[in-house]
Amino acid sequence: MLPRSSMKSAGRRLFSTSAALAMVLPFSCLVQAQRQQPHNPPTHISVVAPTTQKPPAKEGHGPETYTGRTPKESAYRQTPKGSTGGLTSVGTTVGRASTGSTNGNTKGSTDGNTKGSNGGQTSQGTRPNPTVQFPPRTMPLPLGFLPYFPNPSDLQSLPPQKLGDKGPQVQDKLDMTGFTVKCVVGPNWPIVLDFMLDSPGDVQMDITAADNSQLKAIIHNTPNRRAYAIFRMPPDFGTQLQTAVFYVHAVPLAGASTPPPMLRTYGLGAGERAVGSVAIDQLTFQPATIHPQAKEVANFGFHAHSAFDGVRAEFIITSLYNGRILVEKDQEKKLSPVPEGVRASGTWEGNGKPGEHMLQIRAWRGLENGGDWVVAWSPDIVDVVR
Repeated sequence: MLPRSSMKSAGRRLFSTSAALAMVLPFSCLVQAQRQQPHNPPTHISVVAPTTQKPPAKEGHGPETYTGRTPKESAYRQTPKGSTGGLTSVGTTVGRASTGSTNGNTKGSTDGNTKGSNGGQTSQGTRPNPTVQFPPRTMPLPLGFLPYFPNPSDLQSLPPQKLGDKGPQVQDKLDMTGFTVKCVVGPNWPIVLDFMLDSPGDVQMDITAADNSQLKAIIHNTPNRRAYAIFRMPPDFGTQLQTAVFYVHAVPLAGASTPPPMLRTYGLGAGERAVGSVAIDQLTFQPATIHPQAKEVANFGFHAHSAFDGVRAEFIITSLYNGRILVEKDQEKKLSPVPEGVRASGTWEGNGKPGEHMLQIRAWRGLENGGDWVVAWSPDIVDVVR
């Protein structure tokens, strides 16, 4: 039997150990509970999207493989060889755009209403030296063609309802190798891109939403092959429909030091009713040349796989500039809503600017009908000759 003094000492040690455990265990449990709590989903998400030429069987037609005619090469807004455009030349900006920049940008396509940028051009630009040889897609872009990146506050201040009323906002001037579209997007929405690259490389689509959720999609394709890719936004990409900006641009192959390939886009859409392949497809724009003074007109048409409340036919001047396809809005027509499965058609008198034109169709469903949207560009080109 232990002496009384030893028992007291042992009791004090037992009490001290128990007290220490009583203090440590709750803290340990707290740390463990904190570690077990689910983390917030990441705001930066990357996906890789494969391409295909085969449309879904329900669309009732074969693959769209027609790539169309390439615009004539020219210094922007100078008369290209063999053309009767007679347009004057302007300078170019130096350098590339960065996120949040508004230098050298243009108003967005919004039926002449909402601006897609600061509405001004802050630099005078310089005309490239004609004796200097630039590798493809390395010459500075003409003034106004840099992609526009809205600030987060701009997206937050642009309500989805406005885009639901006016449709996706496309820059009035854009370089198809890298451009932005202001639009709406929702969690788990499907996204589709119909496109072609002229050389090895990829398409990268950067999507930034008003709540600062971000997604990067890398899309592979065989050069000189028209195909489309479909991917889905994450289910936790925001909690509801919100304003976003899509930045679609060509990038070199990973590790390559070459310029990006030339990108030609035929369709871009978002939402369940906008995606199968692209819900506005089979665009036609003919004939190849019209003379408005002789009362010649261009005929256009497209097929709608879904019903759309708002539809605009826009006629955009196009040219090839140092290996980039540049387009600039010339005129537009407001069309009637199109029902599902209908082929819509119309005529254009060509009474805008002379030169080569593409057809651009913007179609959207109001927010009450889901908010789905599509922008499509024709492979056909019509040359307006004065």
